[in-house]
Amino acid sequence: PKNWFGRVATLDPANTFAQAVAVKDGYILQTGADDSIRALGGERTQTIDLRGRTVTPGLIDSHNHLAAVGLIGTAYIDIAPPGVKTIAELQGKVAEGVARTPAGQWVIAAGFIAFEGGHIPDRTDLDPVSPRHPVMLINQGGHIGAVNTVALQLAGVTARTPDPQFGVFVRDGSGEPTGVLVNHAAMDIFRRLWTESVITPEILAVAAVSPQARFASHGLTTFEDVNVRGVSRVQAYFDAARVGKMTLRGYILNTIEYFQEYPGRIGEIEALRYEDDWMRFGGFKFLVDGAGAAAYTHEPHDGVAWNIATWKPDELKEAVTALHGAGYQCAFHVVGDAAVDLALDAIEAAMNAAPRADPRHRLEHALMNTDAAIQRTRDLGVVVSAQPTFIRLLGDYLRDILGDERAERIIPTRRWLESGVPLALGSDAPTMPWIEPQVTLAAALARLTISDRVVGPDERLTFEEALRAHTVGSAYAAFQENVKGSLEPGKMADLVVWTEDPYNLSPQELFGSTVDLTIVGGRLVYER
Repeated sequence: PKNWFGRVATLDPANTFAQAVAVKDGYILQTGADDSIRALGGERTQTIDLRGRTVTPGLIDSHNHLAAVGLIGTAYIDIAPPGVKTIAELQGKVAEGVARTPAGQWVIAAGFIAFEGGHIPDRTDLDPVSPRHPVMLINQGGHIGAVNTVALQLAGVTARTPDPQFGVFVRDGSGEPTGVLVNHAAMDIFRRLWTESVITPEILAVAAVSPQARFASHGLTTFEDVNVRGVSRVQAYFDAARVGKMTLRGYILNTIEYFQEYPGRIGEIEALRYEDDWMRFGGFKFLVDGAGAAAYTHEPHDGVAWNIATWKPDELKEAVTALHGAGYQCAFHVVGDAAVDLALDAIEAAMNAAPRADPRHRLEHALMNTDAAIQRTRDLGVVVSAQPTFIRLLGDYLRDILGDERAERIIPTRRWLESGVPLALGSDAPTMPWIEPQVTLAAALARLTISDRVVGPDERLTFEEALRAHTVGSAYAAFQENVKGSLEPGKMADLVVWTEDPYNLSPQELFGSTVDLTIVGGRLVYER
């Protein structure tokens, strides 16, 4: 066994603090006072003296895209801020990619946000630096794209091309496409032309593994990738676990992007499926609307589109009912309040058609909610997986497009908790620019926009509430609360040693705080 001595926040139901924890064979053996834990040791016991430092359960990120993080800077040019803050800097990055790519081959970049004045880059920005290469940009949120004229020509998209169902080709005053694409339905017309050549199995194999060290360096011990698009990405995760390359624990959901995909997807996944303590497959994910600019809402907003859902209600109900009936968990990307209601309708229909105990379906993001939806979420036993960093990055923009009243009600973490809704927290990296759980925790406490304006002050969480949501709550979201999330005997020895006691830090201090050790299954995977 190994022993750690200090201040141990167990996060058990009684919120017990201990002085030490003993680990044996990768599991928590016991927590308690120093003397009682020392008495469990023997000659081969390894002891780590915390010198008063604080131990918490390992952080569990309930919503991120780890393999997508691995694609940034490899398959995709990194155009995220702060490295790219102006159109000129964007053009410079694209020009560098063009210079090292044979003419006619695709150049893909990801991570941009709207530039000064809310400008989204379009073909007039890209054409001067890419006259012979097709180029596609993917924004920070992943739901808006931009292409140049060469790409439009390759895809055959002209002024006469109708918008795809559930998507938009943004057009200029004369009806010509600007190259800006809204929602995956529009983006996928271009993505299908380059995905196989740009994201090869070899690149995916690396992408599913390489970011894990970076995640561990911030105290993350489990990631939940809830938007694993395509069977090849699922296979990359399964393969990494099969050959012992997982240093963090993973829980994944495969995305059902279109109605036509769902009937055969179960068989495709099950033919590849591999599970152990390091990799679990949970079920399937549906994207019900776009990002903030295309949130599906009951009342109009001033973004790009407010009245576009990305699934027909009857088709969503059919697909969810089939997957629910087969025993899988279903998660739903929902930003607008109408999207939340559409997802809850599908969940309720599935539960009525095929009753089963505790299906524990999930709402991802759920920025906007009516009071009735919050109550309904609780009544249906639905988990909310939230990302408070949306407020930091997009709070000011959301206020501009939603207005003050609706903006003050986004991400209602306090109302969820007080209503009895199970709450999990995550980063949404790389959709959000921070993978650090410390930033997520700070955002839940402060709810500050980038201009340091507080959004919904009554919704702020305490540190203990936020930490519990980022550990126990995130474990619950993946049906794993009995084996991880707290430091209780018999649970997995996934824990973190903090450099400073996080309970004593202000949100600003927490934002930049660090960890000294990250341990997964009793194995040291990061040391500062």
